[in-house]
Amino acid sequence: MSRYPQFNVNNEHQLIRRQNTYVLDRKLVTIHTEDRDINKWPHPNYFEVELPATLSNVQSMRLVEIQLPSNRYVFSNNQQNTKLQFYLRPNLSTETEKYTALAININNPYTITIQEGFYTPDEMAYELEHSMNNAVSDFLLTDPSAASVGATYTNFKVHYDRVGQRMYFGNTYDGFVLPFNVKVDYTIPCNAIVTDHQSPNVWDQYTNWGLPSYLGFNKTEYTPIETSGNVLFNYEANNIWLSPDPTYLPPTYTAYAYYVASPQTISMFGDGVIYMEFDKFNTMDELKPYVERTNNMYNNDYNGRVNSAFAKIPLTYTSQSSLIFDSTNIYLQNVSQYQPPIDKIKKAKFKFRYHDGRLVDFKDDNFNFTIAFNQLKDEIAREYVVRVPDDY
Repeated sequence: MSRYPQFNVNNEHQLIRRQNTYVLDRKLVTIHTEDRDINKWPHPNYFEVELPATLSNVQSMRLVEIQLPSNRYVFSNNQQNTKLQFYLRPNLSTETEKYTALAININNPYTITIQEGFYTPDEMAYELEHSMNNAVSDFLLTDPSAASVGATYTNFKVHYDRVGQRMYFGNTYDGFVLPFNVKVDYTIPCNAIVTDHQSPNVWDQYTNWGLPSYLGFNKTEYTPIETSGNVLFNYEANNIWLSPDPTYLPPTYTAYAYYVASPQTISMFGDGVIYMEFDKFNTMDELKPYVERTNNMYNNDYNGRVNSAFAKIPLTYTSQSSLIFDSTNIYLQNVSQYQPPIDKIKKAKFKFRYHDGRLVDFKDDNFNFTIAFNQLKDEIAREYVVRVPDDY
């Protein structure tokens, strides 16, 4: 008989039970858009970086903080919302050369292009008024019959009704037409659209289809209301906005002014949220915007995207130089969990877009954000007895 102790190795009830014990380790990674290779990724709205260390066994991720520049352009060529067309219907005038030139051009539209950027409603009214008058003046300066007299045009008036929140187009002398049922063409660079979630032509949408949509107008032709009296707003101290101008009117003719009011309120502050995509690790589902045939048996355009975004970032508009959001307040509630855990993450590719797929135009202004990676790490379970001093 052996002098060593004998153990029952076939016993299924071992004294120390085998357990898989893990600790959830949180790794914060801060990423700045200037960390990207600018030769490969020229714009901060779409870029890839390599992480400082390979992260393994990632159970969940979260955008915990982001600092965005506040100088996003709501109106830009890429958004296809900077152009507007109108026709002029000139009335008979004692300025013969000027009237003749405008009358000959009655069937040709004038096109204006506003400056790219962000506008308050009053700033937009001033921009539109000056652009429309300048468009007619430029035509008169290039027309041989009118250029000789140095004719300029100042009859258009545009006003923002702060109480009704509507935009008014007016003219103190001539009639006009706003052909908002006609598509205006834009030249868009290829890098402005990088997803199949956006139609390359916003005209196909039923909202945000062009500058008139942001001003509260529909896709229809607008002819003005004719008035021989004043148009005024009682809440303003100098409440007369539009008056007929009889200065160059022939004798016995009645002076009229003309105006058009937008049927809806303005919507000039752009999208309310930005979607952040994290390539290969998106978990948020999204519906397709601008559907119109969901009841059709055939060609039904109801659609959605599974795992289309990683985080949804709300936007507020302030006069500060940046917008800061973090997960300690109500703004960020985005947590992505993965089962089974992600084996390894070495590179991270991000995209910042709107709901319809348009890339956010930061005008190459850099920003930064922080992502929390929660990793499962194997450990031997231990029970600690910790005495906390009273001073703590």
